[in-house]
Amino acid sequence: MSRQDAFTHLKQNAQEPVKIIPLARQQKRDNHTWDRAHRVHSYFIPSTLHEQAKDVRSYILGLAHQHMTSTSSVANALMGFSLAHVRQGKLAIEARPSANRRKMILTWTEADEWPQEIPQHTKCASNNKVKDFFLGFRWGKDMDTQVKALAGMSISVGEVVVFLLRHAIEAHKQGRLRLKEEAFVVSQKVSPTW
Repeated sequence: MSRQDAFTHLKQNAQEPVKIIPLARQQKRDNHTWDRAHRVHSYFIPSTLHEQAKDVRSYILGLAHQHMTSTSSVANALMGFSLAHVRQGKLAIEARPSANRRKMILTWTEADEWPQEIPQHTKCASNNKVKDFFLGFRWGKDMDTQVKALAGMSISVGEVVVFLLRHAIEAHKQGRLRLKEEAFVVSQKVSPTW
């Protein structure tokens, strides 16, 4: 019996296997209801706290990997711990004026003195500009309003976020705060087509 080539029909029409494979449909995600219901609350971090905020972010990311969860759920737990301490009076937030932030108001008076030379301002190099830094987490509006209420008008909200998260991280490092995993049900919609 002679051997037959199984691919003779493909050699005649090379495009036949491609026609058999259906084209993938490009699915658009039209339903953004979950994103609207669970908004990211972002906080501007002052340049003096960039390093501390990066440390906080990396520690939260490490905890999220360790507990196999999202960074927002870890941040939510840490912030809840710190806000509970604020409500119980165990943690106090005091605003102190910083010399770097204070501005002087100038007024003028006439004087009979020698003319003064005005120094020319030299521009700083644009390469030394510090990029804006934001921390953002998906926690509820109530937590966001509590943080903003603690900040008030005298402290930036980003400073309060970094302070509260660092308080909870220090408590976790010292063993006073333990994170535990809880199971929850995730429902997914299954469709018959891809």
